[in-house]
Amino acid sequence: MAATSKKKQPSSTQAKLILEQNHSLPLCRVQVTLRTGAASDAKPGPELGLGKLPDGAMAGLCNYVTELQRRGAGGKTRAQLEDAIDALGASVQVLCWHDSVLFEAMALKEHIDAACAILADVLARPDFSQSESDKLRRELDANLDDLRDDDGSLAGRFFARALYGSHPYALPVGGTHDSIARYRVDLARTWFSHHLVAGNVVYGVSGALGEDEAQALLARHFTGAAKALPAGPVRDVDLSPPPVAKKARRRLRVVVVDKPNRTQSQIYMGQLAPHWRDAHYLPLLVSTTAFGGTFTARLMDEVRVKRGLSYGASARLGQGRGVRGLVVHVMPSAEQTGETLELILRLYREWAEGGLRPEEVAFSKGYLQKSHAFTIQTADDRLALRTRLLLCDMPQGYVTDFPERIAAVDEKAIRQAMDACLHPDELVVTLVATAKNVLPQLAKIAALKNAEIEVLPFDSY
Repeated sequence: MAATSKKKQPSSTQAKLILEQNHSLPLCRVQVTLRTGAASDAKPGPELGLGKLPDGAMAGLCNYVTELQRRGAGGKTRAQLEDAIDALGASVQVLCWHDSVLFEAMALKEHIDAACAILADVLARPDFSQSESDKLRRELDANLDDLRDDDGSLAGRFFARALYGSHPYALPVGGTHDSIARYRVDLARTWFSHHLVAGNVVYGVSGALGEDEAQALLARHFTGAAKALPAGPVRDVDLSPPPVAKKARRRLRVVVVDKPNRTQSQIYMGQLAPHWRDAHYLPLLVSTTAFGGTFTARLMDEVRVKRGLSYGASARLGQGRGVRGLVVHVMPSAEQTGETLELILRLYREWAEGGLRPEEVAFSKGYLQKSHAFTIQTADDRLALRTRLLLCDMPQGYVTDFPERIAAVDEKAIRQAMDACLHPDELVVTLVATAKNVLPQLAKIAALKNAEIEVLPFDSY
């Protein structure tokens, strides 16, 4: 593992900084992470001056604004920015997720100062060109059409809406056709002024810079008196789980996304999971990994190896600032969709009720402990993980003591987590398939006898 800087207390003029050093190569990465992400689009605030809008009416606004920042800044057009970045052999990008937005520059050490000057313009001095806004809106609309051609992405989009319901994670990061039509340059400026403030960003540096060098670089371009973002607080979004009805229906829900002429189906199945901070999270992670997190896990063995129903079969436990999902994904042929869904529903129930064999637990724990090294092997990896931990209010110690935490998980804790968290009677299932072909198959599945089955056109969302 490359050297990590020793902690020291920042002076009053120093920015709070996550620093991961690696001097083996003359490469540097500078990141400014905005604590506001696409989840903020769920409930348009009064600061936008839009009056009362339905929840989700501005889906994708965060992605639109921050992408527009990249398309002209500091008096340079988009083409001029691209030319300047290319001349440095550098990379400057903006990436938007539900939980945050990443503004990032990467370059050789000799060029990182110039790359940061460009990044600082993108971050703090965007032009918000009307012509670029018009182009971006057309591109975002076209992206939605492209997404509909990708059955996996389409299934994921419908599944998120079905699983998360009224939670901000249900909203698509890229927006909808209706919300894209509402985007305006003046709205982008208002959103930017509210969210791009000093208290709402986290600074990170990895690579061939020492702490003094990194702090000086930030001061020149981001935090010094002449360059600093306007003062302002954290703008965190409420990501609490939506309230659950006292008498929740114990009933499976199936959403069939009807798309003509499918020869293969995409199936997502899952439920809400405990938060990353929850005491049940790590035991459930061990259990989920044993069930479907490796190539030799139970799910893959039953679905692919023994029966050849799907090339891949996985189960994953999400992590985020809010509650994420436990998600199973398979992709059978159209003719074997019913058989495959019936099997994974049965396997899920057997897992939830029957638990794991001791050898499955031992293998899962060993896999998680050993594979952790690959998630922190570079300075960039550690910077990304430490930033996520900070945003999610998780202990920074997870970077180094995760294997020990996994080792401490015992079978009793796993059983308790499974009893508390797994709900096979309340799963959400989403299929991208041809409805006229798949509905007769679903009708033969005993586990779906009392399920709520909804059919939606593939181009309805």
